[in-house]
Amino acid sequence: MIEDFVERHALIVVSFPFVWIGAIVTASVFMRRQRGKRIFATSPVGCIFEENRTSGRQLGGIRALGGASNALKVCVTRDTLFIMPCFPFSLMFLPEVWGLEHEIKLRRIQTIEERSGLFGRSLVVHLADDKRIELRLRDPDGFRHAIQSAKQN
Repeated sequence: MIEDFVERHALIVVSFPFVWIGAIVTASVFMRRQRGKRIFATSPVGCIFEENRTSGRQLGGIRALGGASNALKVCVTRDTLFIMPCFPFSLMFLPEVWGLEHEIKLRRIQTIEERSGLFGRSLVVHLADDKRIELRLRDPDGFRHAIQSAKQN
């Protein structure tokens, strides 16, 4: 019975997963556009620090289970820290699920803690609302210096 259905509807059975994935991608693009979010990570004006294809995750709660490996862009301007997903990580609601898209005013940053672990050096950015974001940057000292110099001005 099932074999007869599959034989008669082979094209539908084979194409269904592709159509489903395409629908999710399309819905995520429309939602991001509607909310004014980017599909492709572009540098904001006045960037004093920028690093592409970094890794990170939001700590605390269920979101700590997921994260991004070499899929984030981190930028610092004179008053804001931007953490943006790089394409194609910006699709399929991944940044929303894992909490990896942020626009943080520098005055909200309380401390930046350095950690050493199994996967190397990382920085944990502690925010005023008890939110914590872990970033694995290639230039953590440059990031820290950019944050400190921007906060002083």
